[in-house]
Amino acid sequence: MIEPQEKERRRGLVLNFTGNGKGKTTGALGTAIRALGWGWRVAILQFVKDDRDTGERRFLAGLPHPPEFLSLGRGATWTPDVNPEQHRTAAARAWQIAAARLNNPDIDLLILDELNIALHQGWIDPDIVIAALQHRPTTMHVIITGRHAPEKLLAASDLVSEINELKHPFQHGIMAQPGIEY
Repeated sequence: MIEPQEKERRRGLVLNFTGNGKGKTTGALGTAIRALGWGWRVAILQFVKDDRDTGERRFLAGLPHPPEFLSLGRGATWTPDVNPEQHRTAAARAWQIAAARLNNPDIDLLILDELNIALHQGWIDPDIVIAALQHRPTTMHVIITGRHAPEKLLAASDLVSEINELKHPFQHGIMAQPGIEY
C-alpha cells in the first residue's frame, strides 16, 4: 500500500514509448507490474487493440486486485473489415474514458496504450490530450505508447524512449505468437 506521505511527495511524469520496434506496450506493462508491486492503483486503456485474449489480460485478471484493463479499439488499423470511421468512433470513446481517468486522483499510473497511433491518424486532437495531461493530478504518472508520436506530445513528455526495429521474425514469415506478441 502507498504511504500517504510518499504519494504527496511524488511528481507525476509523462512517459512516451514510441518508435517502429516491438516492445512499447511490453515496456508499459512491465512498469505496471512494478507499480502494482508497490500497491499503486493502475489503469490500462488500449486505444487500438480490441478485446482479444492475450497473456497480459489473463495474467492481470488473475491478480487479487487487478488493475482496470480496457481494450477499447477495433483492432489493427490495416484490418479490411473495419472502416476508418469505426476506428475514429472507438478512439473518441476511448478518449472520453481516458479524460475521466486523467481527472481521477486515486489513479497512480495510467497507461494510454497506442494513443500515439490515434493521434497520428487524426482521430484525437493532440492539443486536447496535452491540455488534459497538464491538468491531471500532480501525483499521477502517465505512460503513452504507440508509433508516430506527435512532436508536440514528445515535447510535453518527461521521458521519451524510441524503440526501433532492427530485425523482426515477421520479415521471415513467422507470424505473431502467444506469449511473445500477445
